[in-house]
Amino acid sequence: MSVEWWVVFATLVGPVVAVQTQKFIERAGDQRSRRQRIFVALMANRATRLADDFVKALNLIDLEFLPRGWSKRKDQAVIDAWHALLDDLNHGPGADADKPTTIAWNARCDDRIVELLAAMSSALGYSFTREQLRRGIYHPQGFYEREQAQLAILDGLRKILTGQGALPMAVTQFPANPDFAAAQLELMRRAADAYDEENGALKVRQVSDGGGNGERDTGKPP
Repeated sequence: MSVEWWVVFATLVGPVVAVQTQKFIERAGDQRSRRQRIFVALMANRATRLADDFVKALNLIDLEFLPRGWSKRKDQAVIDAWHALLDDLNHGPGADADKPTTIAWNARCDDRIVELLAAMSSALGYSFTREQLRRGIYHPQGFYEREQAQLAILDGLRKILTGQGALPMAVTQFPANPDFAAAQLELMRRAADAYDEENGALKVRQVSDGGGNGERDTGKPP
């Protein structure tokens, strides 16, 4: 009885194909999970761009969204959006920039972040609108005030440590002991009484030697 060649081929190759297919599915699943973690970190921290998780997620985009395979076009859109944002972040206003310039730069970065999240949303199969990505953020005022206070403290410390600023100090009250203050007043009174009021001469008391010849200098010149 002859054995068909394709039966032998299927018998030998089938397990290999099954294993490779399983590995491909696992790699694809792992890649999607890593991309989702990046997207989740950016979404969760998009109102606080100084958060460590936000910065780390941005720096992983080039690695995890490398254009390839059937999603190459969408992956390239993510990379392009990220590089546009990176360019603005690296060319921000200087420390001496006026307020309108800083506000305009922040607004431009906000737009870039929305574009990046929109591209990532499309690549991962989500359907977020740009309005949702821009407005759907909860960031309490207390968080904002705390962040500003932390930045102000860090900036003040930097200026002090680099010699650009000084530590402000003000003495509002000296510690006082009532008994000590009274003793000081009595000492000052006795010191004043030791001098003559008319000519300022020091008053000297001569103690008698027992013979009745003691006398007291009034402080006046002879």
